[in-house]
Amino acid sequence: GLTCKNYKTKPTHDDNDDVYDCFCVTDRGPPSLNLGVELKLDWMTLEDFQKHLNGEDENLSPLALTPAELREAVKNGNYLAVKRALSSKEDYNLDQEDSSGMSLTLLAAAGGQDDVLRLLIKKGVKVNARQKNGTTALMHAAEKNFLTTVAILLEAGASVNAQTRAGETALMKACKRGNADVVRLLLEYGADCNILSKHKNTALHYAKLSNNLMVYDLIKDHMQTLSTVAEETIRAYFETRLALLEPVFPLACHRLCEGPDFSLEFNYKPPQHTPAEGSGILLFIFHANFLNEITARLCGPCSVHAVVLNDKFQLPIFLDSHFIYSFSPVQGTNKLFIRLAESPTAKVPGTVTHYYLYEMV
Repeated sequence: GLTCKNYKTKPTHDDNDDVYDCFCVTDRGPPSLNLGVELKLDWMTLEDFQKHLNGEDENLSPLALTPAELREAVKNGNYLAVKRALSSKEDYNLDQEDSSGMSLTLLAAAGGQDDVLRLLIKKGVKVNARQKNGTTALMHAAEKNFLTTVAILLEAGASVNAQTRAGETALMKACKRGNADVVRLLLEYGADCNILSKHKNTALHYAKLSNNLMVYDLIKDHMQTLSTVAEETIRAYFETRLALLEPVFPLACHRLCEGPDFSLEFNYKPPQHTPAEGSGILLFIFHANFLNEITARLCGPCSVHAVVLNDKFQLPIFLDSHFIYSFSPVQGTNKLFIRLAESPTAKVPGTVTHYYLYEMV
């Protein structure tokens, strides 16, 4: 993921300033659970469970279905029918859509049909397919509070920050419904809290509308933590030789596996006062990790290839580092584009990059 902010800064020369950055097991076979009624359930071994996840647990004879029958089986969560159909010699278009753009992946996700979804993903379906209104499988699962479905899609490379035509993201939809666990998982995968919908609303706005205090606090605390980590990282890098002022635009996030290009449009209003001598605006690009504890760095390997603002290349301030750039926004609307190294297998928060844009004076 990516994050961007800007702070006005000014050199500081005060060396005295402190910087504080219960089941029964027998020896007669697999363990079982006796419910005290005529129903008795056998527990799967770990090996059998992994085979089930991989779709290798049943030795079923293939059975071809028509595309319409396959679609119905996916919608109804008929795992065996789908598995037999996909094992047949029938050449299916697994990315087939209905009139609204609803693909098999979207159908499985919208119904929380995890086993069927895994089969489809294993067959190479597009996890980021969209309906005509821009809705993705991840958005359906997030809105309906299907936590495991959300996890499966994220692990398969679903774009966490994709937007509908109305500008809504999976995080916004989860916030609307007060789905706290889904919100927490999306944040761990680099969901951007500051993306605006067409009506200029953020995830925090929808969290507040849901009247779910837990969801609201999750979003607010996450945003605060990101800002704190970013500022502490900057101060540690420069050894407190500058002062950070207000950001030019809110932090933004982008996962590397979601493509090599990041773009952002923002409005800039210059300060009313005359900037002090030696002041300026810098763009900070962090590589961040959202897993367990949020961390960020401004050194080491960097995925950034180029930074373009309003069709003009911006230059790194250090020749051997592409984490910090000179930045010259104009009054009004600005368009930022960042070209990154491709990393299609980077699906975990550890590979999330963050752009923070800071105005520094």
